[in-house]
Amino acid sequence: MYTCSDSLVFTGVGFFNDPRGGVFFAPRDPGARWDDPGYDSPLEDLFVAMVKHKDGDRRGFVFHDACWFLLEQAFHPATVPLGRLFDVCDSLPVVILRGTLNWGHDYGGLSIIRDRDFFPWEERMEDREFPDGWLSAPYSACPLAGSEVDLILTEASQAPAGDPVFVPMACSAVPTATDPFNSLPVELCLAIADCLSVPDILNARRASRSFWHTFYSQQFWASRFREGSDRSWLFEARDRGRGRDWRQLYHCTNKARLGLALRNRQRIWGLIQHISSILNLQWIQPSSDPPGEEAQDWPLVSGNMPGQQPEGFSQLDGGCWRVQSRRIAVPDGITQVSAATVRVGNWDYVAWISLAASSGQVVEFGYRNASPSRSVHVSGLAGFNLAVGLGGIHALQCIDGRTLEPSAWLGCPDDAPRTWRLDVGARTTALEVGFDVRAHPHISLDHLTLLSSLLAYSPGFGGQAFRIVSIAQKSEKSTSINDLRRSAIWYPDVPPPTVSLNEEFYIPLESYKWGYRPLFWSSFGGPGGIYLPHLTKVTGSGAGLLRMDFSFDIEVPAVSQMFGRREDGEEENLVGFLVDGPGGEVIDKVEVWHHFPREDERSPTWFRKEGILDLVKLSTNRGRSCEFGKRFWRPKSVVEVRREFSAAPGTVITGFFGYQVCTSWPRPTSHVCTKGQLS
Repeated sequence: MYTCSDSLVFTGVGFFNDPRGGVFFAPRDPGARWDDPGYDSPLEDLFVAMVKHKDGDRRGFVFHDACWFLLEQAFHPATVPLGRLFDVCDSLPVVILRGTLNWGHDYGGLSIIRDRDFFPWEERMEDREFPDGWLSAPYSACPLAGSEVDLILTEASQAPAGDPVFVPMACSAVPTATDPFNSLPVELCLAIADCLSVPDILNARRASRSFWHTFYSQQFWASRFREGSDRSWLFEARDRGRGRDWRQLYHCTNKARLGLALRNRQRIWGLIQHISSILNLQWIQPSSDPPGEEAQDWPLVSGNMPGQQPEGFSQLDGGCWRVQSRRIAVPDGITQVSAATVRVGNWDYVAWISLAASSGQVVEFGYRNASPSRSVHVSGLAGFNLAVGLGGIHALQCIDGRTLEPSAWLGCPDDAPRTWRLDVGARTTALEVGFDVRAHPHISLDHLTLLSSLLAYSPGFGGQAFRIVSIAQKSEKSTSINDLRRSAIWYPDVPPPTVSLNEEFYIPLESYKWGYRPLFWSSFGGPGGIYLPHLTKVTGSGAGLLRMDFSFDIEVPAVSQMFGRREDGEEENLVGFLVDGPGGEVIDKVEVWHHFPREDERSPTWFRKEGILDLVKLSTNRGRSCEFGKRFWRPKSVVEVRREFSAAPGTVITGFFGYQVCTSWPRPTSHVCTKGQLS
């Protein structure tokens, strides 16, 4: 599927011609194949796919033929909305070295997501190794599995046995007057059972005799094979199910009884259900779009947007594309804020927001699904706290206009960087919300052979994706936030006001008050330094500083045990520094060495402004010190800068904050290192 001359081309089965450049050939006839007699791969059938080309013609996305067949079955009797699918794929980052889209999940076990070693905004996926070889894994088997399906449907083709006579003693659940289901007829209890999972209904049978018949109900077991249920992947059973024992078929399709092909189908079907929920979102046009001043000076929070920030500003891979922004007037007297999310891989993204005022006016915008939204009640709106990832907004807290306190989270903020950048302490009067929605031209489908395909595909191409990627706001009073704590994006949370950040030591401060540059921090000393008397050792690399580990003689939270997320490479490169915390020894001085380019315009912007940290030297109040990292030899085009910080009388160093520079995969283990700064 690719764009060509202001149209969307849906091809037949093609082939991979250039693995390095992502070049494909595919016939324009959806019913044709690359190996058909007479097909000679003409140049007009060439396109580029699964690479980082966001603009230009003849670019698109490829799907396995068998996987596409399953996708069509998931949407049957409707057809796959090609335009929606293209836009959703177009909004996802591409993993360059893998030639795949980053959906945020592990492809049903095909890959491994390394949470411990990397931050959430880094590429954490790697290929899984198979001890017995690739061919022994289900991922290599064709998910169509025609022969295996025929065998299962034949095995479970006998007519069902009749329901047993109901014997009260056969049911362990004793009827009670407090059982609310006692008064319901059997038919209604069976209808309730159709909406429950198999484990839930088996538990219900133990709790209430009203559900005793469910186990013997063909209606209930047949519902397991309907759309959205746990056996919906065996879609052939719906057309070949007359006179079948559905309970027996359910038993025959237990995972332990499936071959490699159907296990692979089950995995792919689960991923398809995930895609279907995204494609079924409906775009809600904002109800107001007031003119006025430019929003470029409004406080803005967004995901990482490559190409939409100054060149060389961010070193992060992947992210999102803000292809349309809408200005929204916020009514006075907001009393309720609602939000709905969409699941993308392992992340939830805010897709839809609704603002309700005391006057009865409701302003809503974004992508709405059938799942229920969550709401919070406020006395006016004075901004937001946001949890934001590479791909957009994960969750938000509303700042109450009267108390200036944050509400409960709307969305899921777990393991996502957070910021107070939009908490300005004044009433919000307008928002500018960015969406990953693209205004595509019309879709040409002249290549399709069936009129039914034309009728099905043409209405769906609206240039819509699925999430909110940025929020900027205007407040009633002009307020500017200059301190790093409130304006930066922090992980795992914003440092509390009780901790001094010593901002004057950080290089450079302004670069982290806008854009998407998450700062991470670790307080090895704990709140108020309560862990310092238990600190026994600091471990880091003696080659290139990637991480620092802290050891204690008691159990402390994991966030206090490590600064940085990289693996430190070879064990022989590790340096251990013993600290007598129980005896009163503390770290009271830190020295850092950076290197910067002298006058080299070819260097990235971040390198020219911030440099790279080579060495960290920790010293204690007993005159002992240890160095982590390494001062590498530098050419004359590089200048070295040393900075020093000592704890002021009556204060103590309890942790560090910094920014991790390298995010490419595979990652180096020596020459690029964590920029550790004091907290």
